[in-house]
Amino acid sequence: MRSMIIGIICLLSVSAPAQDRDFAFKNYFDTLSAHQLYDGGIALAENGHKVYAFSGGYANYAAQQKNTEQSRFNLASISKIFTSTAILQLKDKGKLKLEDEVSRYLPGFPFPGVTLRHLLTHTSGLPNLELFDELVKQYPDTVITNADVLPLLKQWTKGLYFKPGDEFRYCNTGFNLLALIVEKVSGLDFPAYVEKYILKPAGMKNTYITGINRAYDTLVVKQQLKPTFYDTAWLEANKVARYRYTEYNNSGSMGSSNVITTMDDMLKFDNAFFIGKLISLSSVEEAITPVKLNNGKEYEAHMDTMLGDGVGQYGLGWEIFRMPGYGKGVGHGGFKFGLATFYYHNLSSKQAIVAYTNGNSALGDNVTSCLYMLNGKPAIPLFLKKSAVREYARALMEQGTDHAACILHLCMADSTNYYFNTKELNFLGYDFLYGSKARKHLQWALETFKLNTFLQPADFNTYDSYGEALLEAGYREDAISMYKKSLELNPASIDGIKAMKKLGLM
Repeated sequence: MRSMIIGIICLLSVSAPAQDRDFAFKNYFDTLSAHQLYDGGIALAENGHKVYAFSGGYANYAAQQKNTEQSRFNLASISKIFTSTAILQLKDKGKLKLEDEVSRYLPGFPFPGVTLRHLLTHTSGLPNLELFDELVKQYPDTVITNADVLPLLKQWTKGLYFKPGDEFRYCNTGFNLLALIVEKVSGLDFPAYVEKYILKPAGMKNTYITGINRAYDTLVVKQQLKPTFYDTAWLEANKVARYRYTEYNNSGSMGSSNVITTMDDMLKFDNAFFIGKLISLSSVEEAITPVKLNNGKEYEAHMDTMLGDGVGQYGLGWEIFRMPGYGKGVGHGGFKFGLATFYYHNLSSKQAIVAYTNGNSALGDNVTSCLYMLNGKPAIPLFLKKSAVREYARALMEQGTDHAACILHLCMADSTNYYFNTKELNFLGYDFLYGSKARKHLQWALETFKLNTFLQPADFNTYDSYGEALLEAGYREDAISMYKKSLELNPASIDGIKAMKKLGLM
């Protein structure tokens, strides 16, 4: 009997914290759902087992298609981990060395001294997406593929930005080149290589590289956003003019992005990678070791996405997170307009987080809260207040200036449910000024900027912005008065000085 009682006590002591944690997860994600604060998905795992998953909002707002655990999403820059894994597999097989120069595998590569390691660690000095600017200007409908990279590098006249290894400068081009090298060394095209040597061994049946006869895949979440601060409807990012270059013209490359997967499949990758199923454990360790620059110092920066105290570093295609109280974590973040992704694996606790969002979210808060809750700590308090500026914008467009002023006053007085931010009001003014095609857009911009000068009379930037709108509307003398006021408050204002010089007054 005594042993049975001891057994029950031990069982309760183990299960109680788990129950508390499950309650914390449920409470947190139920609140996100109730207030429509997260479009996307988050999956949490520990010791190789999924412990919680959440899906919220819409994979496609236009079609009212909800995000689910089966939704497939573009990993964006998390895809670089797969490219790194492919290169390290070939290294393990003795088919290449990380210190080999790129030109050994890609004849005609114009920059001697750049190695595979430089590409993996973003220390090559190569140009990033600006490499494709002139081609897209000449052929606006072109979609860049990996086949374009080497020819364009041969035409690049500006040289490397720095000596390879001297600095860290994030560079997608390097991972496009790595994908080409995988093809050259293995004899397989990159999607076929990834399928054979990474996806199948990891059991990732719902993962592929986009563009390979997959246009019909209705489970892929849309990159969607509200183009301006006053918009209420979601649009696909590649249909918004200002995002066309990155989300259309640069949508066809491989190695740097465009691995499509699910949360469950990404957790399968996590399991396979860290048990040495995909590469040797020594190569796993090498992949997550911080890069040292030529000066002998490890590269350090702010952590990507994860909040709180800590240092961000970079390995071989892997981001590294060093956080007090949590030790070393590794993974990667990803971003496309209308989509953000995040993957994290803690080396000591063997906890993993996979997340994507294609709409509303506070992703940094959300994933950091998940780490906290996984470890029995409270989540970051959710911010439930609505934007008073958004309410003002809607009222201004629908019922005019007087009604909008009343709505703003009421929202600002209701601090329990609304917050007010003058920077948001400034953003709104510029969206009206340059982002709207409505007949009254200039009138709305003037009213918004004018209101901000009354609300923030000591802020030079409000006068600068109002002056810009006044000049756009043809009120030159009034614009000059506002620019003078801006410079009176801040004589070093770059925009103010530039505007006055343009007006011939300085």
